[in-house]
Amino acid sequence: MKSYVYQIILMILIAFGGWLGVQIKNLYKKYVTTEIKQAVCRTVVRFVEQVYTDLHGKEKLRKAMERASQILATYGIYITEDELEALLEAAVNEFNKSFQKTDPEVKAKAELEKSFYPPLPKI
Repeated sequence: MKSYVYQIILMILIAFGGWLGVQIKNLYKKYVTTEIKQAVCRTVVRFVEQVYTDLHGKEKLRKAMERASQILATYGIYITEDELEALLEAAVNEFNKSFQKTDPEVKAKAELEKSFYPPLPKI
């Protein structure tokens, strides 16, 4: 009788362990997929800003969406247009903010260089 109880308890524990493993795997996969999406969007924004300098606004967004969709598809990650647009807009915002920030050391160096090399007079 005791052996049956132990076997039942062991089977329940094994089933719970399997279920828990699947749940952890799904959470990990979701986290990694989100990280990959964000990294691809940041890379695509830099690429589009550098390559398509003649495009602006919606055309640039369309190119970025096409390129990001292609790259994500190679990883087997499929994404809705709305989610992709949101991630790209967030990456553009991050990209633009990186140019607004000025490091105090860089700013001080620029000021120092200005004092050594005054601007040339306009003729």
